[in-house]
Amino acid sequence: MKVNLLFRNGTYRNSDNFPWNSKDLEKDLDLNEIFSAMAGKDAYVFEVCRKVVLSSITDHETIMYRQGVMRDAIDNQMFVRELYSTLVNAIAEARKQHFWISRSNPEIVLHESISILKIYTAALEKIREMGKIALPSLRSEGFRQLFTMIIDEFSEEYIGTVSDYLESLRFPRGIYVRGEIGRGNSLTGYTLVVPDVRPDRFMERITHLREPRYTYVLPDRDESGAQALAEMRMRSIGETSRIVGESAEHVLGFIEDLREEIAFYLGCLNLWNKLELIGAKASFPVPEHDYKKGTRYEDLYDVALTLRIDQAAVGNSLNAESDGIIFITGANKGGKSTLLRAIGQAQLMMQCGMFVGAETFSTSIASSIFTHFKREEDSGIAMGKFDEELSRMSAIIDHMYSGSRLLLNESFSSTNAREGSEIAKQIINALLARGIKTIFVTHFNELAEAYAGNVPRPTFLRAERLEDGTRTFRVIQADPIPTSFGDDIFQKIFGERVKIRPVVES
Repeated sequence: MKVNLLFRNGTYRNSDNFPWNSKDLEKDLDLNEIFSAMAGKDAYVFEVCRKVVLSSITDHETIMYRQGVMRDAIDNQMFVRELYSTLVNAIAEARKQHFWISRSNPEIVLHESISILKIYTAALEKIREMGKIALPSLRSEGFRQLFTMIIDEFSEEYIGTVSDYLESLRFPRGIYVRGEIGRGNSLTGYTLVVPDVRPDRFMERITHLREPRYTYVLPDRDESGAQALAEMRMRSIGETSRIVGESAEHVLGFIEDLREEIAFYLGCLNLWNKLELIGAKASFPVPEHDYKKGTRYEDLYDVALTLRIDQAAVGNSLNAESDGIIFITGANKGGKSTLLRAIGQAQLMMQCGMFVGAETFSTSIASSIFTHFKREEDSGIAMGKFDEELSRMSAIIDHMYSGSRLLLNESFSSTNAREGSEIAKQIINALLARGIKTIFVTHFNELAEAYAGNVPRPTFLRAERLEDGTRTFRVIQADPIPTSFGDDIFQKIFGERVKIRPVVES
């Protein structure tokens, strides 16, 4: 049995195999704020969402498949939440049945497995009935496939038969064993006979009970006999215990897989509702097959910032037919880094089948996503800032391949402008030659200007600054200008009344 809510042809397996740069992605793109909103107070949902989002997929068909399930989840929120609650309660109740005794005892394993199976069959019965009610309103292939399978395979008749067999396996009237006399009159070939408890065999059971039989009653103090009978009992139920135990594990696997995949969609619902409550727009992106497709978005915003300030952050729009290299320049504190984070968040969210924080968003699917943001001074770093930047860039390049996307934020700013620009230029040229798309937030205006005549022409964005120095926090499509607005800093320190006297050469 497969869940198939995250992948059409296979169940998602949640592992600890994160992308090698997952810590940088989380830190640079402020993802923990998003994961916390998705989880609410559920640590399990937090971990599932974290792993699914960071393990972005590159298959267009799978992305669209998940979007379909996500749309269904949004339209049937109460159903999804009740389904998750049912699964969580079943797993919690089953865990109470585990005995803190050696599992080498077949009888204990059998008893425990029966108890767990009864809990899970009851949960599946409830889920089946929920699915019957919800199925007419479910449109996605993922949900319809899942609940059609549950309804077909876990019918009332099937669940009833399983429940009867589980009760009979408790052996309320003792066990029936067939065996043979072996060498030295020892018993061999133990075969457990499970009594048939179906109603249509009732008369046959009565007839069977009236057959003549030989009975031996064990004396009260016959310890050796009691030990022999106990050994015979364990050997008799050993194979049955193994089979029932495997069945319990199989059903448990399905229940846990279903909980895991539903947890991701539940997290998405939590985030969707949070953004809606704040008044921030969310939409389903359009992932492009073609790597040559550009990037287009309307009112794209930083989701993490929006959650932190509890109001919709300033959105930006872009229609870039060429996005092989995008330079973002302009005044400090103008929203450049915020836009870069928003683009990175949207790329990751798109590539795990989620909605994004924008009115519209469309870009090509990246084969992998990398970030290289400047780091603050850290006493734990064993090398200089510039050496540390180069070391991180070297590691990124070692893991890159064609179709990747790299987000650079003030990279190489720990050295002088001339040296930093030259290093950045060489790296960008190498990345472009390898078919790797780059978005670079930089104060190296001469670096951006050096690409102005390139074919195809780069896309230039600039943080908007009004005549009076006001930042609108919008990043518009505009060429870089040869100034860093140093007078803003001067006026902030010395005050607006200070007049700057021009230097007159003598």
